[in-house]
Amino acid sequence: MKKASILLFAVLVLSGCRKPVGNYEHPDFEPVPTLNAVLSESRPVWVQVSMAQGLESVHPAVCKDAEVLLFVDGQFAENLHFDAESGLYQGETMAQAGHEYACKVVLPGYDTLFAQTTVPEKPVVTHVEIMENATVDEDGNACPAILLSFKTNPNQRLYYDANIAASFQTYYIQNGDTTGHSAVQGTTNGSINTDDPVLLNEGSGRLLFSNEIIRDTTYTLKVNTSFNSHGHGGQHSGATFARSGYVVVNIHGLSESCFRYLKSQESFYAPDAHANLFLGVITPLNLYGNVENGKGLFAAIAPLACDTVFINPQ
Repeated sequence: MKKASILLFAVLVLSGCRKPVGNYEHPDFEPVPTLNAVLSESRPVWVQVSMAQGLESVHPAVCKDAEVLLFVDGQFAENLHFDAESGLYQGETMAQAGHEYACKVVLPGYDTLFAQTTVPEKPVVTHVEIMENATVDEDGNACPAILLSFKTNPNQRLYYDANIAASFQTYYIQNGDTTGHSAVQGTTNGSINTDDPVLLNEGSGRLLFSNEIIRDTTYTLKVNTSFNSHGHGGQHSGATFARSGYVVVNIHGLSESCFRYLKSQESFYAPDAHANLFLGVITPLNLYGNVENGKGLFAAIAPLACDTVFINPQ
């Protein structure tokens, strides 16, 4: 009920603030060349080249006549060619973990764009465990914690992002008969009431972190979970109970540029940003970019989906 009231208040406030501004003219905006790409291990390298435009523009202006040069570990690899169907510049080079990729974009009338990134290794998960009743959410529901153990290298700065999907069923039994049940399910990319040092070091509950303070070759991340769906049925007064369900953990290795971009996004979701939005005043969001002589992001990701962890599958 509390969440619904907050949501309704937000809708009313925002709808009341949507009023046309008369005689407003958009300021002149000089188009800026933009390069964007997210490389993924074992997939072909692609690059989008466009021109950033003013507020009245809906879609980016794709550049079709750019010269896009790809380098791998400092050596020229190939010219990427424009594909009209996708609007991307593509080639034959497959992104491989541990290698550095650089891109130069030559556009007539503009300085040459340049960006580089290193494709990260896939994270190696060694163990996933469930800790029952680790904490409670804001509604007083008991929530478990997921203990995620993975390998890391303290001599190399590494970056990660993770999310968790789960479904639990609890059956209450008395005198051999099921008297009721409860269920939780959903996904989460954050940790409630977190007490994990690595997550605390990042200053947010999101599962976006680095190995900055990890000194061992393995680490166990504790994620206090909260899920977005709860259900109850029957009487919960049974003397015993049986629990079943599953947990799926996804963890991704990130390039430094990808990590910094996602971290910069978090400022939009900060409490002060929401408060200022309701007041009609908000500071412009400066997203991280690593493109020289232009805008955009040249980054890489190594996705990994852990095996599903089942609880009493029978």
